[in-house]
Amino acid sequence: MPDQLTSPPLHINPPVLRVLGTGVTLINTILASAEADLGIRLEFTALDGIEAQRRGVLAPESFDIYDQWFHDLDLVWPARSLRPIEVNRISCWDEVRNWPVLQSDAEGSVSRGTPRDRLFVQENGELGRAISGQISMLPTVYNADSFAIVGNSSAAEPTSWGDLLSEQWRGRVAIQADAAIGVPDLLLALRARGEFQCQNPGNLTLSEIGSFIRLVKQYQLSGQFAGFWTDRTPGADGAAKLSTMWWSNYLSQKARGMPIRMCAPREGYRGWCGGMALSRHLDQRTEELAYTYLNWWLSGPAGAIMARNGAYMAAPGATRTHLSEVEWDFWYGGKPAAADICDAYGNVVYQPGERREGGSYETRQRQIVTWNSVMEEHNFLVRLWDVITTGALI
Repeated sequence: MPDQLTSPPLHINPPVLRVLGTGVTLINTILASAEADLGIRLEFTALDGIEAQRRGVLAPESFDIYDQWFHDLDLVWPARSLRPIEVNRISCWDEVRNWPVLQSDAEGSVSRGTPRDRLFVQENGELGRAISGQISMLPTVYNADSFAIVGNSSAAEPTSWGDLLSEQWRGRVAIQADAAIGVPDLLLALRARGEFQCQNPGNLTLSEIGSFIRLVKQYQLSGQFAGFWTDRTPGADGAAKLSTMWWSNYLSQKARGMPIRMCAPREGYRGWCGGMALSRHLDQRTEELAYTYLNWWLSGPAGAIMARNGAYMAAPGATRTHLSEVEWDFWYGGKPAAADICDAYGNVVYQPGERREGGSYETRQRQIVTWNSVMEEHNFLVRLWDVITTGALI
């Protein structure tokens, strides 16, 4: 293990590191593994994405590490809640910076939401793509998400985002409430049905936002949606539902024995990337602990736990050494399970012979067509979007 990961001396009262984020990464198995390896005490505050973002902006003194999604930076960084991360203090930075997602050219692409767009701290303190010695957030977990059938259904498996708006699923469709996630999903659905055209789905103009909201509102008034979810997707209470889905939620329901099927839409996936940032309020000692924790996250144990939770790591090299060959072949390689496959809590979620939906991680990541996005007119979009979601939360 590199010198940076050497455990701090143990004390009767070990130092405390406060981490703010969501239940996607702030899980008990991560906490237990990190505390055991590093000899520190962790305090996890897991909120839904919108509430964590709000606290990140308004209360930077309440956390030491901000463990969230990259698109949040568009809102949190201008609030000056965070401080830059020095890349020379990240032990595996060479592997991270060569991650294919950071090498892809997002200029003029379908979405402005790739992690590279807001990764590097520029000379003027703003965020951009130009390489520098400081980053805003250390990339950690990422994935390609879609939607799932929740509950027993004899219907054919949906193969298009447009199925979210089909008559067949009227009244049984659940959508993520965060505008940076739910809006891209419904844009994919409307475009798949040929009902909406725009110059850049990742950055709608004011007039395009108005047109989009009117279309979604029409579907809402016709009874298309069962509701909007925040951090927990709906269960199978009654008729089967078609719900946009995170892999962590999918596996948690699968582990409980709920009938559920993840779908692989032919149009491609919506991508997301998580990472960790530093509070501007860190003192010197806590800052050292924070860097130790950041480096631990990419040293292997966390990557293995996240793989069992359905997510990939930006630096997968060390992750592979902490997974069995069967696990690596299944989660990353897309091969049929050679034995029972367990989730991050030890629950069997796939039987021998079953494959992960969507195939290997290379196949799935190549099919990302849009990313979680905060548009330039985000405030205007959210005001209209909240009119739709408020009162309709699941």
